[in-house]
Amino acid sequence: GVQVVAQTIAPIVRYYVQMCDADNHVVREAACQAVAELAVKIGMDEQHAAALQPHVTVLLQALLMCFHDESWPVRDEACLACGTFCRAYPEECRSELDTLWTRWTEQLTDQIWSVRADAAVALGQACQAYGPEFFDKLMKFIKETLPSAKNQPKMSMEEYKALQNNMEAHTDSQLYSCGSLAPKLKKKAGAGRIGCSNCGITRPKQPWEATDGCLYLIRELMETCSQSDSVLPPLSDELLLPLLQEVADVCRVSHFPQGDELRATLWRQLPGMMTAVGKVRCKKLYLEVFLDLLMRNLESSSASAISKHAAASCCYELGVLVGPNIFRGRIYDDYQKEVLDRALREREIEERHMAPMMQQQQQQTQFSPFEPPGLLDTPYSQKMQPGLPPELLNQQQLQQGSRIGMGNSDSNRHPGIGDTMSM
Repeated sequence: GVQVVAQTIAPIVRYYVQMCDADNHVVREAACQAVAELAVKIGMDEQHAAALQPHVTVLLQALLMCFHDESWPVRDEACLACGTFCRAYPEECRSELDTLWTRWTEQLTDQIWSVRADAAVALGQACQAYGPEFFDKLMKFIKETLPSAKNQPKMSMEEYKALQNNMEAHTDSQLYSCGSLAPKLKKKAGAGRIGCSNCGITRPKQPWEATDGCLYLIRELMETCSQSDSVLPPLSDELLLPLLQEVADVCRVSHFPQGDELRATLWRQLPGMMTAVGKVRCKKLYLEVFLDLLMRNLESSSASAISKHAAASCCYELGVLVGPNIFRGRIYDDYQKEVLDRALREREIEERHMAPMMQQQQQQTQFSPFEPPGLLDTPYSQKMQPGLPPELLNQQQLQQGSRIGMGNSDSNRHPGIGDTMSM
C-alpha cells in the first residue's frame, strides 16, 4: 500500500533510478511509468507527499536522461512522467523547467504521433502546475508553430509512393515498432541511450508534424482548463475563436499527401474541443468554423479512407453534442446531406457489428489471462482492460499459456495492425 511504499521510499527510489539506466529498453520504459506512479500515488497524497519530496531531484534527473533515449516508447513515458512530477511538485521541478520546456516541445513535433499526443498531455499538466505565465508561453509557441504545415514541401501522391518504395531511402533507418524484449547490449556514446538498434539515423521531422502536435496541445489546453480543479479559467471566445479559425485554415492544406493525416487528427480531436466549450458555445460560434472543411473531407473522392472515417466519426459525435437534427440542419448542400446520411448509416452498421465485441470487452478485467495481478494498474485515471475474461479459458489453455503467448498466430496480432491505409 501507499503507507508501506512511503516508509521504504529511499530503496525504492534507488532501484527505480537504476532501472531507468537498464540495458533493456522495455525495462527503462516500465521504470519511467513506475516513477510517474510514485508522483501520483505518493506525491499527490497530502499525507505522504513529504516522504517523496527529498527524492524529487534525483528522480527528475533520471527521467531527463531517458528523454534522450533512442527508443521512442521510453522517451514517451519519460515525457508523461515529467509532466506528472511537475503537477505534484511544481517548486521542486522549477529549476529544470527550461530544460523540460525544450524536451517537451521537441516531443510535440516528434515523428511518432503518439509521442506528440503524450507531449501535449505533459504540457497540459505543466500548465496547471505553473499557471498563467506558462500558459502565455504555450500560446506564443502555438501561434508560432501552428502554421508550419503551410511550409511543408510540395509533393504529389506519385512522388510520395516512390519515396515509400525507395529502398535506399529506408536502408539503415531507425525502426519505430520494435517489439523485442531482448536486452540491447550496445550503447551509444554521449547522451544517447540504448534503443531498438544501435543506429543514429532517423527520419527528419516534417513541418506538418509540428502543426499536428499543436492540434493535440490545443485540445489538451481546452479540456484541462475546463475541468473543475483547473487553476486557469476556461479559454475565452476572444482567445479561442481566432485560434480555431486559424486551425481550420491551416488544415485545408492539400499540397502534400500527409495533409489527410493532419485532417484526420483534427477530426479526432475536435469532439473533445467542442465538448470542452460546451453545447451552447459550439452551436453559436464554433460549429460553422469547421463544418465546411468537415463536409468537404467527407464527400471527397480523393481523401484517404482514414481521414474520411475520422470525419464520419466526428460528424456523429458532434451530432450527439448539439443534436443530430441541428447538426444536419446546418448543412445547406443537398449532396452533402446525402453524404452525411450515408456515412452515418455505415457507422451504424459498423457499430451494430462491433456491439457484441465491445460489450464483451467492457466485462473483461484483464489484458491477458496469463498476466500477474495488478499489471494494468497505471498512474492514469483509467484502466485499460482488453483481453479474454478468465471464464472463457479452460484448464488446458491455462497450462499451455506460455506456449500460446509466444506463438505467431494471427490471434496474437494487435487488432489495429491492419487498419492503416497504404499510400
